[in-house]
Amino acid sequence: MECLRCKAEMFPAKLSAYPGEPYLMNKKPGLLEPEKRSRLGCFVCPVCGYVELKAEEPSKLKLE
Repeated sequence: MECLRCKAEMFPAKLSAYPGEPYLMNKKPGLLEPEKRSRLGCFVCPVCGYVELKAEEPSKLKLE
């Protein structure tokens, strides 16, 4: 993946969110509605330090 700022090649990294892995969540309003989740990918530029987050399964977040 190319850095949007300086065009260097970015590398994958882990984003820590103790006690579990970070994730994106979407849900309809209401207490009993189920959550839709996708894991989160993280990429770092070794030149300028820019960090980019990306949903690994974005289609799972879509509400019907």
